[in-house]
Amino acid sequence: MQTQNQQLLQQITERDDYNIKLVLEGLRAKQLQDTLLLEKHNMEKEIQQASTSLDFYNMKAARIEDQLRFCSDQVQKLGEERFQKSVSLENTQKRLSVMRRSSHQAKESLEDSQFKIERSRAALLELQIEIERERFKKKRIEEELEVARRKVVLLQAKTEGNSMIERLQEELREYREILKCSICLDRPKEVVITKCYHLFCNPCVHKVTENRHRKCPVCAASFGANDVKPVYI
Repeated sequence: MQTQNQQLLQQITERDDYNIKLVLEGLRAKQLQDTLLLEKHNMEKEIQQASTSLDFYNMKAARIEDQLRFCSDQVQKLGEERFQKSVSLENTQKRLSVMRRSSHQAKESLEDSQFKIERSRAALLELQIEIERERFKKKRIEEELEVARRKVVLLQAKTEGNSMIERLQEELREYREILKCSICLDRPKEVVITKCYHLFCNPCVHKVTENRHRKCPVCAASFGANDVKPVYI
């Protein structure tokens, strides 16, 4: 009986050792799994970064290709422009040759013109002398005419004295009419609307300001009570 108990205890001990080994192996497997998952996550990040870098380099390569195409187009355009400029240079050289011939002809014509100018100067000098004589005669006539004008002015001053007084009286009446209010046409202008600078008498503007919609009677510009200022004429 004792021997059986010892065997049972030994079996139980062996089973406990086995269970402990299983638990330890499970923990090791769990740690290994976590490590593998972490490595997998890191590898996915690296793959994503590599993919992003690949897209960036692909985009950069596309831009470089566009730049190369643009540069090739520019080179082609420069070649065409160079050809056009060479053609234009040939045309310009031809024109320059024609202009040189024209310049030689113009030089000959200029010499002829200078000879004609010398003859014209002599004739002009004679004309200037004649003009000076005419100016002297004209000056004498103008002096005589000025004396006659002064006499006429004195005569007009004597005859127009009365008409000048009548004109001044008429202007005075017009100024008085201007100083009257343009609404009632009776009272003098006393206030100004600063929005439009039209002048009226104080009672007429006071009637307008009592209304809800205040507008200038002349130009219909809206204004407020603070826009009415006294003016002294």
